[in-house]
Amino acid sequence: MTAIGLSLFTSVACARADNSISDILGRIPVQHGGRVKPFASFAKENVLLVTGKASFEGQDTTLLVWRWISDPKVWSAKPMIPVTTPELRKEFSDDLVHNRIAPDLVLNNLDFLKKVSAAQEKEEKEKSLAPFEKKQVELYRRARLFGEIANGRLPGFIPHPEDPSVAWLPLEALMTKEGLEIVNQFFPALEADQLQSAYLHLMERLKGENVQEALPAAEQFQANLGNLLFSRNIQLDQAAIRLELFYLKLRPFYLAWILYLISIFVWAAPRKKEKAVAAAFLLFLAGFLIHTFGIALRVLIAGRPPVTNMYESIIWVGWAVVLFSLVLWFFYRSSLLPMVAACVGTLALLVGESFPTLLDPSISPLVPVLRSNYWLTVHVLTITLGYGAFALNWGIAHALLYCFAFRKKEKLIDHLTEYLYRSLQIGVILLSAGTILGGVWASYSWGRFWGWDP
Repeated sequence: MTAIGLSLFTSVACARADNSISDILGRIPVQHGGRVKPFASFAKENVLLVTGKASFEGQDTTLLVWRWISDPKVWSAKPMIPVTTPELRKEFSDDLVHNRIAPDLVLNNLDFLKKVSAAQEKEEKEKSLAPFEKKQVELYRRARLFGEIANGRLPGFIPHPEDPSVAWLPLEALMTKEGLEIVNQFFPALEADQLQSAYLHLMERLKGENVQEALPAAEQFQANLGNLLFSRNIQLDQAAIRLELFYLKLRPFYLAWILYLISIFVWAAPRKKEKAVAAAFLLFLAGFLIHTFGIALRVLIAGRPPVTNMYESIIWVGWAVVLFSLVLWFFYRSSLLPMVAACVGTLALLVGESFPTLLDPSISPLVPVLRSNYWLTVHVLTITLGYGAFALNWGIAHALLYCFAFRKKEKLIDHLTEYLYRSLQIGVILLSAGTILGGVWASYSWGRFWGWDP
């Protein structure tokens, strides 16, 4: 790992001007999900997993998770976990508040735990679960995840001094005498004791009604954690943490679809003049640049291609739609192409941003078997670019249907038919190339281009 981790923790005065308690605690690096990330990213991901919402009761996610850790007994009694099915709501009917249940009530219900245990045994035997059983396991996992976070077992905070890539010690190690002894095996006792003292002080301050009064305690905890790492010369990638924090605050895909949508309204305005058309195109182009920048940020943060899950695939296909519309616009100079692409791009980004519980937006590393496979990367990117061309084709086809039904201008229909054909050509070429590259990947991985293993 590169750059100096110490400055990330100790240079509070040199950090960004916004030094609220949430910012200070949010930029602490933690280890979770196979990679190092800022605590703010961990908090955002896990508040969504536990509560089913991007924000719970309007609270800042970073501060909310730290308050979970500071007072697990109080927060485990709060109804925060969604109960999504009528069967489960009936089972917990006496415990629900607005169709939410407290984690404690889930984890202390012995009858429910027996059912979950039976369902998990079926999973281990690779037997399929009934939909109701899946929801039971999901509810249990939400409650258990909350418990692991609130009790300091997740995420990892203290890197191994000899190899920061292995599992980090969680905050739980600072809560007990036995845990502190483990920390003392790797770090000087003075720095470990100071960190424990700062941590306990922070926990007390976070329990108060005015959380911002805990700001000095948060700064002290951050500084002491930095001192602990400096005592063993542990280096972390400061630039990567800052980059991810910037990505979280920028929300590039939200900005992109807003710009796409505004450009659609400008293009669709009656009696539009040349200046309005130019302004719409510039808005569209600005949306594309921000869209591109957002994908580039995710690639830099994750260190892998941007199409490893459904969320990323939708974002990438939406980007490809806009890209191919610009390619065709370069040859035809028709504002119909970017207008159609803006509609499809807006739809793609809206879907990706509106359903975080279904389309996981978190950044996760690839499984080891796929990390060094060049041909897999090329195959997947080519195939999904083909999907983008076909998505543009879909948008043009709908515009053509609209013209057949309501406009019936022969020249306009001829133009759209030409664009439809060209976008179809691009899609077929890319999909064919991607399929062939899939065979190359198979040959590289398994020694044969095609096989069937029943």
